[in-house]
Amino acid sequence: MIRYIGKRFIMMAITLWVIATLTFVLMNLIPGDPFTSEKKYSEEILNNLRAEYNLNEPLPTQYVLYLKDLAQFDLGPSIKQASRGVNDLIAEGFPVSAVLGIEAMIIAVIIGLFLGIIASLQQNKPLDYLAMFLAVIGLSVPSFVIAPLFQKYFGVEWELLPLAGWNGFEYTILPAIALSSLPLALVTRLMRSNMLEVLGQDYIRTARAKGLSPYFVVSRHTVRNAILPVVTIIGPLAIGILTGSFVIEKIFAIPGIGKHFVESISNRDYPVIMGMTIFYSALLIMVNFLVDIAYSWIDPRIKLGGKEAK
Repeated sequence: MIRYIGKRFIMMAITLWVIATLTFVLMNLIPGDPFTSEKKYSEEILNNLRAEYNLNEPLPTQYVLYLKDLAQFDLGPSIKQASRGVNDLIAEGFPVSAVLGIEAMIIAVIIGLFLGIIASLQQNKPLDYLAMFLAVIGLSVPSFVIAPLFQKYFGVEWELLPLAGWNGFEYTILPAIALSSLPLALVTRLMRSNMLEVLGQDYIRTARAKGLSPYFVVSRHTVRNAILPVVTIIGPLAIGILTGSFVIEKIFAIPGIGKHFVESISNRDYPVIMGMTIFYSALLIMVNFLVDIAYSWIDPRIKLGGKEAK
């Protein structure tokens, strides 16, 4: 286990280095720099500003300086937000984004598993059709369409929940549900299909023939085997929730780090773009690592490192 974890951490470091390098190269392929659109400053002032952020240095020098700071977990200063560093922006906004993402993930996984199990046990019955209808809605309608509809009816028409902002649990409900719509639909459909496949296996028929209760057969033999593929896609689901949160945070005026990422792209704030990209990448790599650990924990036959027990 320790050897496997050590290898994974080395691979994570290499992956992050590749991502940082590619982002740096792609960012600098775009003509101009963050000060190109600043018409109100003289050329002398602009040169001083570029020198302040090492933009006058050759690209290889800029690259080495950035990696040196990155190795010390310093993501650099924001060019457009004076006196603020990228580390400060992440420390300020990430707790908010994390709360929203965790709530959305919990809703997607718990309700998705529940709907998938009910739909499979009630195949071709009204509850099955209802679960699949909700799944189709979640897959077909983007979250940025669902979010304004929630605001219109739950916030304006019925006045049940806050329209926007971030000032307590009630402010998280609508954005979390809107953000979870797509992953919830995916979990529901995947869990239903896995359950139907497992329910048709010989060992399930044998368990039923032995007189085991339907609850015992479903809880001990069916769900545990059917849930493995769902665990596998939790990593990609987390990616979808994190990337989708940018839009949801903007619609609901949530002070997460999504707004900094979006604004940094339009402002060409190089350190913020680099810092946010590396931070999100590190987060997603860690989620995938934890999913692999959980996968082995749920099914002990699967050994970390690719060897399967006989």
